[in-house]
Amino acid sequence: MVKEEKEENMGSVEFQVSSLTNKIRRLASHLELHKKDFL
Repeated sequence: MVKEEKEENMGSVEFQVSSLTNKIRRLASHLELHKKDFL
């Protein structure tokens, strides 16, 4: 994606949902591998 387009779309609902979904997936994957990190 072009940097200018990405900056324009950062406030969009679609971008925020996508970003949060990716963060949740990364965290879930990490916790599966490192079970002791779970609080």
